[in-house]
Amino acid sequence: MVPGEATVESGLSHNQSVLRKVSAEYCDGAVEAGWVEASGGLAGLASALINGRAEPGENYAARIGAATDAPALVLSRISSDAQAARAGLAGVSDEARTVLSSDDKNAATRTDVMSYERALVRAQMAYRSFQAALSEVSARDDMDVDTAPVDLELESFAGTIDDARKTADGLADKYASLNTKAS
Repeated sequence: MVPGEATVESGLSHNQSVLRKVSAEYCDGAVEAGWVEASGGLAGLASALINGRAEPGENYAARIGAATDAPALVLSRISSDAQAARAGLAGVSDEARTVLSSDDKNAATRTDVMSYERALVRAQMAYRSFQAALSEVSARDDMDVDTAPVDLELESFAGTIDDARKTADGLADKYASLNTKAS
């Protein structure tokens, strides 16, 4: 007797696996870019949400020289980092909306919801880092540069975060409704 081969299908749609992938890439990219500090798992994430920082160490403002480098350079860095963070989150949100609009009965798995929410938390942490750096450079005696362009970029990033929060709520609702129907 020859044992048969079993084929196992994961039941995941292409969009769902893409959502998890882009969410993880966004989280990793935020840490690699220095916008946020790496957290130590769930406890580190909880600490970051409560205290605003994951662990003691060099924060974003210190890494970009908010207290020491030329104000124009610091503002330029904050603006470009906020723009990159906003564009990255918008890309992740596009994938989340694709999952959200899917008619697939397996859409919006728990893992999809959690991975997207993790990316949203990283974006919020990055936003707070950018705000803190802007506050630090703005308080300097040698500050002689208009912060309006940076303020506009941060405002745009905040809007993208708000939109992502609504998308996350929709994704969670879809998962809950699919989970309720399965019961």
